[in-house]
Amino acid sequence: MPLFVSLLAMLATVQLGAPALPDHSQFDRVLEGYLHDGLVDYAGLKADRNGLDAYITELSRTTLHDLAAASVHAQLAFWINAYNACALRLVIDHYPIGKRKLVAGLVNSIAGVPDNSIRQIPNTWKREFCPVAGKDRALDEIEHEIIRPMGDPRIHFAVNCASRSCPVLAPTAYRADSLDAQLDAAVGRLMEDPQHFTFERGEAPILRLNKVLDWYKDDFGGTSGVVEFFTRYLPEAEATMLRTREVKVEYFEYDWTLNDTAVFGAS
Repeated sequence: MPLFVSLLAMLATVQLGAPALPDHSQFDRVLEGYLHDGLVDYAGLKADRNGLDAYITELSRTTLHDLAAASVHAQLAFWINAYNACALRLVIDHYPIGKRKLVAGLVNSIAGVPDNSIRQIPNTWKREFCPVAGKDRALDEIEHEIIRPMGDPRIHFAVNCASRSCPVLAPTAYRADSLDAQLDAAVGRLMEDPQHFTFERGEAPILRLNKVLDWYKDDFGGTSGVVEFFTRYLPEAEATMLRTREVKVEYFEYDWTLNDTAVFGAS
């Protein structure tokens, strides 16, 4: 009888609709296979895309009802992973990426967009190509209409737009039960890379940051909010400088070159 009661309880849980979100293990396998030191082996991923496609199928089968029943952390992890997986799909759908022709190519050249950039793909951010939670979605929709309104500015260290200057992809998928630690780790990865973050100590400290933090500084409360944000992650002596001295904030030039192992190599 106890076993029967236990089975009934399990059945009731399923019938009540326990959140049916992916466990993201399929995305872990994709990242393990094709992410190397923050760079992506796009040629390899395109040749063996079944794992990524299977993961996006899992995302597509997730319903908005499933998401609404899940925790906020589970929802945020889901959408961050969705953005990153969809960006990978967009690239391999068009890989190898070349310079666009005619007027579009000229416009990109004037703007300094590299020939192999994700920005060479027509309608990069607005195209509705990736099936997630019941409909085809664009990268802009996922980032600006879903992720950013959830209110955690650390997402700017976690979503990856397939570019050399973008904060790098995490080596594993994001998950609800470890999301805070994973987002803090994403901040740490950026701060450890002098191509994205440097701090010059002195009477007039200089904070040089990834350009993403300029574009989205309003999500941190403006430039002063960006400065205050990093006081939580710097050693106390440097954090005190940020709090007590006039800090000059500068931003690195953004490199839109594809974050491709074929371009930059991989260790």
